[in-house]
Amino acid sequence: MPKTPLRHLTVLAMTAVLAAAADDVRAQIAEETPNVVMILDASRSMWGQINSINKIVSARNAINAVARQHEGKLSLGLVAYGHRQATGCKDIEVVFSPDKQKAAGFAKKVNTIKPKGSTPISASLITAAKAAGYKEKPASIVLIADGPDNCKADPCATASELKKEGKDLTIHAIAFDAKARQKLSKLSCIAENGGGTFSLASNETELSAGVKKAIDAAMAPKLPKIAAAPKPQMQAPQHAMPKSDPLTTATTGTPAPTATAPVTTSPPAPARQPKQALSPARGAVPVTLAARTVEGGAIIKSGLVWWIYKNGKTKDGKYQLVESLRDATPTAALPPGSYRVAATYGKVNLIKDINVQQGAAVRETFVLNAGGLRLGATTASGATIPPNSVRYDIFADETESDQYGNRKLIVRDAKPGVVLRLNAGAYHVVSTYGDANAIVRADVTVEPGRLTDATINHSAAKVTLKLVNQPGGEALANTQWNILTPGGDVVKESAGALPTHILAAGNYSVLARHQGKNYTREFAIEPGEAKQIEVVIQ
Repeated sequence: MPKTPLRHLTVLAMTAVLAAAADDVRAQIAEETPNVVMILDASRSMWGQINSINKIVSARNAINAVARQHEGKLSLGLVAYGHRQATGCKDIEVVFSPDKQKAAGFAKKVNTIKPKGSTPISASLITAAKAAGYKEKPASIVLIADGPDNCKADPCATASELKKEGKDLTIHAIAFDAKARQKLSKLSCIAENGGGTFSLASNETELSAGVKKAIDAAMAPKLPKIAAAPKPQMQAPQHAMPKSDPLTTATTGTPAPTATAPVTTSPPAPARQPKQALSPARGAVPVTLAARTVEGGAIIKSGLVWWIYKNGKTKDGKYQLVESLRDATPTAALPPGSYRVAATYGKVNLIKDINVQQGAAVRETFVLNAGGLRLGATTASGATIPPNSVRYDIFADETESDQYGNRKLIVRDAKPGVVLRLNAGAYHVVSTYGDANAIVRADVTVEPGRLTDATINHSAAKVTLKLVNQPGGEALANTQWNILTPGGDVVKESAGALPTHILAAGNYSVLARHQGKNYTREFAIEPGEAKQIEVVIQ
C-alpha cells in the first residue's frame, strides 16, 4: 500500500507538512526539542509482577527503549525515587541530567536501579523540573508510577504550580499496575494540570505505548499562542474540540474483512502568550479558507480548525501564530505578506503557504485527502459486542515502523461506532474484547472521501469462575484466581467469589487459591459459549 503523503497531528503539535515545507519544519522540530526528564518509580511495590515479569523490569525496558530509539537526538534525563532507602520521602536522585545520552551507558545504569522504599511523587516532580531547567527552556517530564504519593504531598497541586512557573513545561503521567487501575486513575490530574498525556498501563506492552505517546508529544514542536486577533468573535476556547461527526462527503465503502477504531484529537497546545498582541494593520485583505476531503468533493461544513502563522520564524525559532479559527469556511483579515496556514480535521491535517497582496482578496481551498473509519465488533454467532466491552488501538501500516519494527500508534482506546477522520491510507487495528486475551488484529484501508465501515469478529466467550465445597455449592469469597495457558503462561489474574472474564477460544487451566491452599481444573472455551467453571475443593 503506498504511504500516505500526509502526516498526523499530535495533541501538542503538528508533524505534517507539505513536501515543499518538509525540510523547514524538520529544522524547526530540531530547534525546539525540549529537555525530557523521565521519573522512574523504584518504590518497593515495583517488585510486583505482571505476566510473571517484575514491574521494575518492564519500566526499565520502556525507559531504555527511549534511549535507544532517540540516541543522539533527544536531550534525555532520568530521576528515580525509592531505590536507595527502605523508607524516606527524600530518597530522590537525579540519575542523569538531560543530555544526548549514549544508550548503552544509560541502560547499564538504569538496570542497576532496584526498588526499596517510598513514593515521593510530588517532590520528584519538583526535582525533575529543576533538572530540566523548566524556567529557562521548554521541558517535559514523563512520570512512570505504580501507586499514588505516600509522602503526604499533593502531586496534582505540584504539577499545576510547576506548569505556571515553567517557561514551557509539560508533565506526562503513566500509571502502571494490573490490579489497581481505578486507584491509579487518580494520577491523571498530574497530566491534566501539567498539560500532558495520561495513560493507564496494565502490562509491558501498554506501558511502552504510553511512554512512546508521551515522548512523541514531548518531541513535537509547540505551536505559539495567538499573537493577533483581528476578529475575536471568531475565536473559541483553546481546549474545545469539535464533536466527532460523519464526513461531509462520506459514502459507504465496502467493509474490510476485519478492522477497528475511532476517537477525536484535541487541538495543538499553544505556547506562552506574548505580552503584547499585534494590532490589525490598515489595508488588511480578506482571506477566505475552505476545505474538501477529496478533489471535487463537497466543501466541509463543520469540524475544521484553522491556524494562521506568519511565514517566518521569530528570534526564538518559532512561527508566530496570527489567528486561530473554528468556522468551517472562515474569512480572516490579514495584512499583506506571507503566511503559513494549517487546516486540521480530526486526525487529518494539511499545511499550505499563501501570499497575501494588497487589494487582492484571497480564497484558498484545501484538499485534505481524508477518509473516515467506523468500527464494530461481533461474536462468533454474529451478535454485536456492546460498545463498553471492546476497544481498539489503531497503528500506521508497516511502512511507518521504526527501526525496531514498532508501528506508529495513531489512536489509542478508540470506541466502536464513532467516525474517526484519518488520512487516506492503510492502517493496522488491534481489537481487544474484555480484559483478558480476546485480541484480534486486522488491516484496513481508508479511502479518500469515503466512510469505511469495518467489523471485527471475535472467537471468544465469557467465563465465570467459582470455587465451591461441593458441586453446585455457594461460591467461596476471598479466592485468588490465575487463568493459565496449557504451557503455563498467565492469561489473567483476579480475585473474588465470582470473577468473570472474556477469553479467546482454546484450552486453559485455572488455579484457585483459598486459605493458603491451591485447587486446579482444566477447561476449554468454545466461541460464543458462555461458561461457569466450578472448581471443587477436594
